[in-house]
Amino acid sequence: MLTSTAPGKARPLCRGARGWGWHGDTDTNYLLLTEPFPHPDSYRAYDDELDDREPPREDLAAWQAWDDECGVLQERKTAGAVFLEENGCGFRTLMVVTGPHHGELWFDARATCDLLLPMRRHGRAATFADWLEHHSMDMVPW
Repeated sequence: MLTSTAPGKARPLCRGARGWGWHGDTDTNYLLLTEPFPHPDSYRAYDDELDDREPPREDLAAWQAWDDECGVLQERKTAGAVFLEENGCGFRTLMVVTGPHHGELWFDARATCDLLLPMRRHGRAATFADWLEHHSMDMVPW
């Protein structure tokens, strides 16, 4: 399987010291790849609760513990998904490989709006084949 870093430019699947992966992919957490991809509705309340209990930055130890917990949640939001493409400015395209949404593409817009959005093509979930054929941000439901 190939994954793209830019339109028309593909990265090969390769085997390294840590196992199989895409050459140059530093975003996919391969340890979480077998866990089901969580729909954003499944963690929204926890995300809000975590935001509400942010400690003051002056309390360095408490803030660091809170920030670490936030990092774990952010990492878990993309469990069961492979990062196909860096779209620039921190935006990325994901392909879900496990759970009820397997085979679907999602757009990681957390860089600006803290959302993961399902990509659509003609009113249905966009697939890897759609991405290969159209390779377009037109599939993002803004």
